[in-house]
Amino acid sequence: MTEEELKQFLKQAQSGDSQAFGRIYDEFADKLYRFIFFRVGHREIAEDVLSDTFVKSWQKIHQINSPKSLSAWLYQIARNNIIDYYRLKKESVALEEIADTLEDAVNPIEIINATMQQKKILDVLNQLPTEQRQVIQYRFFEDLSNEEIAFILNKTEGAIRVIQHRAIIRLKELLNPNKKK
Repeated sequence: MTEEELKQFLKQAQSGDSQAFGRIYDEFADKLYRFIFFRVGHREIAEDVLSDTFVKSWQKIHQINSPKSLSAWLYQIARNNIIDYYRLKKESVALEEIADTLEDAVNPIEIINATMQQKKILDVLNQLPTEQRQVIQYRFFEDLSNEEIAFILNKTEGAIRVIQHRAIIRLKELLNPNKKK
């Protein structure tokens, strides 16, 4: 969807057009689902959080001024819903369910290999400080811009670049522990 189309659908949705909001949903639902699932680890819970995210965004659609900030705004709502979920449930992420998202895998060996790689990546990411982990996940898993990440985390773009740089250095150290600087 082009920025111009998104702008038009946003304007229509703000006027109460549910079909236009449906187009916005179609544009962002898969990305937001992956973002949420990666953090909650359960398909049903991710679907519930996604649903809550779009219900809240529909109720507050008039608050958004620019289609450029729509993506970051939706991610922020999703992030807040995830935080609310953990406040209520206090559950940990079940890494075993990540394999359910590997629909494109051709055979069980590929599924096992992909799951092992994901587990290794998640284990290394979980060793990062929370702020660094969030920036890496937003930037490289969700493909958000530094501007969008700054909006979500309420920081400057410069701060996001510094956090990202430090996180990458730390990831290199964690992935190559025997390599000297």
